[in-house]
Amino acid sequence: MAEGVEEGKHFAAFERLGELKEIQESLLALDLLQEPTEDEQMKESFNLQRFSAVLAEYQEQSYLLDPYLEQLVTPVVERLKGFANTAIDNPTKKGSYTRVDHVATLLYYYVKFRGVKTIIRFFPHEIADLSIVVDYIQIPDGLIHLSYAWALRYTLLLWLYIICIIPFDLAQFDEPDKIGHTGSILQSFAKNNLGKAGLEREGAALLLSRLYMRKDTGSGFREFVEWTQGFLQGTDDIFTTIGVLQVLCEVAKSGSAEQVQAELVNLGSISNIIQASSTLPTNTLVRKYKTKLIARVGLRLLPGRSSLRRRNGARALDGGIVSDEIELEEIEVPEDVEGILEQLFGDLQDKDTIVRWSAAKGIARIAERLPTDFCNQVLETLLGLFEIHSIAAATLYDLPAIAEGIWHGACLACAEMARRNLVEPQYLPQLIGWLSKALYFDLRKGAHSIGSNVRDAAAYVLWALARTQDQSSLVPHATNLAQRLTAVALFDREVHIRRAASAAFQEHVGRTSLFPHGIDVLGKTDFYAVSIRKHAFLVAAPQVAVHAEYRRFLFDHVLDVVLRHWDLGMRELGSQSLRLICSQDLHTLIPLAIDKSVRLLESLDSTDVHGGLAALCEVAIAYKESIEDSSELEDLLRGVFKHLNLVPEKTFTTTRNELIASAACRLIAASITVTEIKLGPDSSVPTWKTVVEIGLKHRHPSVQEAAADAMSAISNLTDYSSDISR
Repeated sequence: MAEGVEEGKHFAAFERLGELKEIQESLLALDLLQEPTEDEQMKESFNLQRFSAVLAEYQEQSYLLDPYLEQLVTPVVERLKGFANTAIDNPTKKGSYTRVDHVATLLYYYVKFRGVKTIIRFFPHEIADLSIVVDYIQIPDGLIHLSYAWALRYTLLLWLYIICIIPFDLAQFDEPDKIGHTGSILQSFAKNNLGKAGLEREGAALLLSRLYMRKDTGSGFREFVEWTQGFLQGTDDIFTTIGVLQVLCEVAKSGSAEQVQAELVNLGSISNIIQASSTLPTNTLVRKYKTKLIARVGLRLLPGRSSLRRRNGARALDGGIVSDEIELEEIEVPEDVEGILEQLFGDLQDKDTIVRWSAAKGIARIAERLPTDFCNQVLETLLGLFEIHSIAAATLYDLPAIAEGIWHGACLACAEMARRNLVEPQYLPQLIGWLSKALYFDLRKGAHSIGSNVRDAAAYVLWALARTQDQSSLVPHATNLAQRLTAVALFDREVHIRRAASAAFQEHVGRTSLFPHGIDVLGKTDFYAVSIRKHAFLVAAPQVAVHAEYRRFLFDHVLDVVLRHWDLGMRELGSQSLRLICSQDLHTLIPLAIDKSVRLLESLDSTDVHGGLAALCEVAIAYKESIEDSSELEDLLRGVFKHLNLVPEKTFTTTRNELIASAACRLIAASITVTEIKLGPDSSVPTWKTVVEIGLKHRHPSVQEAAADAMSAISNLTDYSSDISR
C-alpha cells in the first residue's frame, strides 16, 4: 500500500443486500429456454456486471454476507436444477446459452466471493440429485459441451463433488448388466475437464479425488496413479499435469493412510519424473503441487497428530502446560521420511514464494510428528540454511541476491516450527541471532531492493515464538527483541513490515510482559501509528525515544541503517528523525551523531555521503533549536560546518551529483556562521562559496532551491550596507 493512501472502507453490515437480491431475481426470472433479443442481452449482461460490482465492494469483508447466503444461493442452484430437469425431459431444447451462463456465473461469483467450502453447502445434495446431473451431462450437443461454457461445467463439477460425499453406493444407479457405469461416467467427465486451463480443472480435481476416496470407487486410484506415471513421462502439458497433481494431493491429504501407503513407491516416482522433466519443473504451480504431494505422503507415513503427545505440551492461556497420554518418543520413523524431508529442504530454497511456503508447512507438519531428537535435527538443518551464503559474506549487505529465497524459506519454516512449539529453549539464542539479521535484510538490486519478504517472515517467527515459548526462555532475549522490533516497526521502508513488527511486539507484550515499558511503547507503535511512514519517523520514534532502553538503539539504527538506505526518502526522513531523537539527550547524542556522520562522508558510496550530509544538517538545526548562548552556538555550528571539507570539490562537479550538491548547500544554510564568512579563504571550508555557486547554476531545481536557501542564510549574516550605493 502506498504511503498516505487511505485504506478501503469498512462496513458494519451488507447494506446493498436489497439491490443484490433485486438483480439476482431479475436474472432468475428469465426464460432459460428462449434466446434473448440483442437489447435484452445487453440489459442482462449489464445486470450481471452490477451484481459482480456489488460483491466486489464487500470482498474484503465477505463474511458480512454469511447470514443471507442460504436465501441467496439456494434459489440460484434450484433454478439451475430446474433447467437441467427440463433439458433432460426435452433434449432437443438446448436452451439459451447466454441466460444459462448468467445463472451459472452467479454461482461462480458467490464461490469467488466466499470460497468453495462455504458455498457448496447450499448445493442440493440428496442421492436423487445424482441422476439429474449424470443424465444432463450425457445429453448430446448440450450446452455443457460448448468450449466457452466453463462456468456451467465448473458449477456441475462442484455439484457432483458435494453429492459424492454422501456415503451411498453408486451401483444403485447402474443397470444390472452395467455395474460401475455411473462411476465410469463421473470419472470420464472429470478427466475430460482435468486438462482445462480454467476453473473446471479445480472442480474436476475435487470430484476425482472424492471418487477415489470412496469405498465403492476407491479401487480406481491405483489405475489413476499408474496412468499418471505414463502420462507424465512423455508430456509437456502443464494444465493436465497441474490437474493430476491436484487430485493426488487431495487423496494424499484426506484419503486413508493405507491407500496412500500402498502407492508410496509410485507417488515417489511421480515426483522424480517431474523433477527429471525439462519443461514441467519450469511451472510454479507444478512445483508447488509436487511439494505438497511429497509432504502429504510423508505425513501419511507417520501417526496422526491427534494421537500424539506434544513434547513440550501445549501452552495454556495461563502459561501452564497441557499434555496428553501417548508418548511421541516411542515412534519408529520410516526411512522414506528422511528422503522426503531432503526434497522439502530443496524446495524450501525455490525461487517462488508459494513453493517455499508449501515446503515450510510440510516440513513443520512432519517435524511435529517426529521424536524430539529427529525434530531438533530438522531445526538444526533449517538454521544451517542461513549460513550458506553468510560464511563468504563480510556483512549482511554483501549477501548475493539469491540468498533472499533461502533466507525467506528458512524463516517461513522456522515460523511454522515455532507455531507448533517445536523450538526448544537451547536453540533460541542461535535462532534469534539469525532473526535479528533477517529483520534488516534489505539488498539493493538495480533500481529497487529485495528482502521485504524476508523481513516479514522474520517478524512472523518472532510473533510465533511469543505464542509458544515460556517466559523463562525469553527473559535473556527480551530487551534485544524489544529494541529490534521497535526499530523495524518505526523505521522500515514498507508499511506491511512495520505493521508485522508492531504485531510481533504486541504479541510479546500481551503474552510475556517482558518488554521494557511494553504497554506504553505499544501505544506509540500500534497498527495505525506506524501506517504512515512520516508519522512513524517523526512522531512515533521521538515518543519511543523518551525511554532510555530504546533511545540509544534507535539512534544507532538510524545512523547505521536508515541514513545508508538506498531510498532518498528514507535518508531524508531518517535525518529528521535523528534530530528529534537527539533532542532527548542533546549533549550525549549529538557528538556521537557527528562522529558517525563524519565516517559516512569518507565513504566512496554517494548514498553514504548524502546520508552523512543530511545528518549533519539536522544536527546544526538541533543546535539552533536548543542552544541560546550565541557564542556557544557559533562554536558548535563551526564544529559541524568544518566537516564539509571532507567532501572533495570534484564530487560537486561530477555527473549525477544533484543529491550531494543539494545536501551540501543545505548544510551550508544550516551551519554557516558570521566568523566563517569573514574568514573568506581562511575558512575551515575554503570551497563553500564554490559549492553555492555550483548549486545556483545547477540544472536541477532542487539543487537551485537549496543553494538559494544557502544564499539567504549568508545574506542574513552579512552586513551589505557599505556596498549599497546611495
